[in-house]
Amino acid sequence: MKEILAYIDPGSGFVFLQQTSSFFWLIMFSLFGFIVLFTKVFFRAIKKFLWIFAILIVVLITGVLMNNSFEKNKVVILGIDAMDPVITEKLINEGVLPNFAYLKKEGTYSRLGTTNPAESVVAWTGFATGVNPGKHGIFDFIMRNPENYMPYLSLNEVSNLHGVKVENRCKAEAFWSYLSRYRIPSSVFFCPNTFPAKKLNGKMLSGMGTPDLYGTMGRFSFYTTREISKDKIKDSRGKIICVTSDNSIIKTNIYGPKINLKGSVSEAEIPLKITLRPGQNGAEVEFQNESFFLKKDSWSCWRRLYFKLGVFKKIYGIARFYLKDAGAGLELYMSPINLDPENPAFPISYPKSYSKKIARKIGLYYTQGMPNDTWVLSEELLDDKAFLEQVDTVLNERRYMLAEELKGFKEGLVFMYMDTLDTIQHMFWRHIDSSSPLFTANNLYKDIIYSYYEKIDNIVGDVLKKLDKDTTLIILSDHGFNSFHRAVNLNSWLMENGFLVLNRDKSQGEEFFKDIDWSKTKAYAIGFGGIYINIKGRESQGIVSPEEEILVKNEISAKLKLWVDPITQNKVAKDVYKKEDIFNGPYINMAPDLFVGFNSGFRASWQTALGATPETLIEDNDKKWSGDHLIDPSLVPGVLFINRKTKLVQPPSIIDLCPTILKLFKVNLSDKFDGKAINIFNMPH
Repeated sequence: MKEILAYIDPGSGFVFLQQTSSFFWLIMFSLFGFIVLFTKVFFRAIKKFLWIFAILIVVLITGVLMNNSFEKNKVVILGIDAMDPVITEKLINEGVLPNFAYLKKEGTYSRLGTTNPAESVVAWTGFATGVNPGKHGIFDFIMRNPENYMPYLSLNEVSNLHGVKVENRCKAEAFWSYLSRYRIPSSVFFCPNTFPAKKLNGKMLSGMGTPDLYGTMGRFSFYTTREISKDKIKDSRGKIICVTSDNSIIKTNIYGPKINLKGSVSEAEIPLKITLRPGQNGAEVEFQNESFFLKKDSWSCWRRLYFKLGVFKKIYGIARFYLKDAGAGLELYMSPINLDPENPAFPISYPKSYSKKIARKIGLYYTQGMPNDTWVLSEELLDDKAFLEQVDTVLNERRYMLAEELKGFKEGLVFMYMDTLDTIQHMFWRHIDSSSPLFTANNLYKDIIYSYYEKIDNIVGDVLKKLDKDTTLIILSDHGFNSFHRAVNLNSWLMENGFLVLNRDKSQGEEFFKDIDWSKTKAYAIGFGGIYINIKGRESQGIVSPEEEILVKNEISAKLKLWVDPITQNKVAKDVYKKEDIFNGPYINMAPDLFVGFNSGFRASWQTALGATPETLIEDNDKKWSGDHLIDPSLVPGVLFINRKTKLVQPPSIIDLCPTILKLFKVNLSDKFDGKAINIFNMPH
């Protein structure tokens, strides 16, 4: 998937520090002086130490020769987020996935165990590192700070104290890091949890976790002259801007990142002019040096823009526009502003110039780690057709990148991640699930999910044509998929059962635990199934003693397992897991104390994810986001295809892939991993 904190972002984004001209000139004069001094010293030194350069050349040549002595194995890996085994097997049997059918017959096919929890950020981090969350430190999309109970995004940490600084939270090494030690090159495209891009022997484009220019996981803008309720504007995950027209001319702003100028924080702005042209069934859009005509129901190409952060300082971005209406009124969508790959504000690639190199080859592309804007569809600001066109753009961009990379592929590893199936299934599961509240028989999109499986199969066919007999191809998904009918408010359940207490005048609690009485609360929930015990000495306002902790966990677990939904008469939880039973390692204390493995049809609510306590225990899910995988991991295994035969005693786990990849390159570090290498036959010669 590309999961959920793409859509509910608890952070406030980046705050850029605005610089003054005097500071700029101070830096410039200092830099000039340094260059002059360095030049003089350099030319003196080079006369005396020419022999050092000769030694370096010899070392370099030796290194190249040693590198060439390694076996030039070739491995291509396609990470297909959320490819479901039930759908895959059905379509293979129906003959509509010929390339996957070929791999199953001539190579290996198996269901693939996912992680606990079955969240994309956890699973793909396990794939890359080969260890359980207790050793890499990523337990959920949303985790919490025990000092103040505030949620944070687990993908990376943002510091705004002395300018924006971003660090990845993963605490374990990935397979490309190990390969780099042996000078084996890797090309890693969009693997989740790789922002900011780190140095490796090869190249990387960051994936899930790469923010937009605001510092969020995706904030769209929507301009309209129509009347929008205050509640809808407040609850929107984007920025809805209500505008007025003066003789078909609308003057407004494009709103950018936050800027801190002399202690005052405000959004940067670019003047935006929109001229409605009903006779031409479109509108003229103008800002900075851009001016373009956009027809109704159509997308623009990528458009560049920039925001001033001070004298001589700018930050660059790119955006796409969709004109929904320009007749009697205006409805104009602007995508989240992506970092400009030709001039990114943060390290989205390694080498730093690589993102620019790709843009010069295929054109501008989505750099945002979760590029498909599902919230604008959920809020019905765009329709299904417009959304699918956006999804196709992302898929085609990645297809072109993969084709370009395979053209010159001679050794090492290539990994490409695609989140298309995850996105499509989240938003269109309602069309194949007859029990969904939004199901409509014989509708236009009843086969849309299956059609995207076919598109992925076509990409696999393209890849197979480009591979020689000595290249190993691995295709995997991080998890499968299931229905999402009922949203579970875990904090509300904890309150009803006496584990959580609100302030006396409150019947429900707002996000971020705003209304909780911590002096009486024993447990609380945040994220997508995690429950924390309010432990004395760990949480800042903890009341549960270490001796009482196990009793509280046992009581919560026992009661959750008996919880039956009064509407469906189904059990809400398939199982409840204690952290010590599913994790081990130095970071286990960061984990939720309990994880709820929901049954099919249930999932933690969006309110639970951010620490809210609604009045109801369980609600109908009437959103277009109608499918999910945030349930018990046994219910949503992924898939594994390999173009070679293997000896599988039982279905492997996703954490087995890291040691398997290293074994393909004769790198044996099995003692470092929780996963076990798969025995692959017919290895490359």
